[in-house]
Amino acid sequence: MDLDPLSDSAYVATHEGVLSVAADGSVERIGQWAGDVMGMARFGNTIYFSGHPAPDENLPPNIGVYELSVQSGEFAPISLIGEVDFHSMTIAQSPDGMALAGIDSATGQVMVSRDGAETWTTGVSIGARSLSWDSNAERLYATTERGLLISTDDGMTFTAADGAPLLVLIASSPADVSTEAFLVGTDVDGYVYTSPDGVTWTSIGLAPPLSDALAVGSDGSIVVAGIEGVHRSEDRGATWTVIAEF
Repeated sequence: MDLDPLSDSAYVATHEGVLSVAADGSVERIGQWAGDVMGMARFGNTIYFSGHPAPDENLPPNIGVYELSVQSGEFAPISLIGEVDFHSMTIAQSPDGMALAGIDSATGQVMVSRDGAETWTTGVSIGARSLSWDSNAERLYATTERGLLISTDDGMTFTAADGAPLLVLIASSPADVSTEAFLVGTDVDGYVYTSPDGVTWTSIGLAPPLSDALAVGSDGSIVVAGIEGVHRSEDRGATWTVIAEF
């Protein structure tokens, strides 16, 4: 999922397209595409996503990488068509432009693009559940059964983040966050942890039950989504407000 500060909307990837959840709780699909979105990341007014085609589409089972306009709802394929199904995607602004990374669900390999999702480099296979850049796309974090891993070479190698909790989900605040940049994650028991550097972690509270997706807004707020709906926290996970119920 993703939190857009300009519209104050949460974007949620679902098995039937990308939903926009407004601050008042209203929900609508972005555009007409209603396929299975398994991974998603937003950069400006463009959402990049991967997954499986809609039932009425004559496409390969793995759609590769598509782009979706938040404003118009128009969508189009970009790359890796028929090759990959990313189950986690992360995007960040680097000094050289946009950095996009994903986990190939078939191989477990980490793949990275730094040219607008047109070309990709393939890294190691780590079987990660969730990926997140830091706010400057310099470090790539991955949650695995072995613990939190960190890469500084676009997924070619990873090292263990000693002392980190056993996280399932991880996300980073954007580069323009109004507070100090931080990472946020949820562990196997549902506790929410935050970290300024990926080394020191602090837990304040529990995430709502059955949370499957996580994001951080530029105001420092945290949003999660799951089968029960979308929740938002303004205090690093200590308390939560329901945005929308599913």
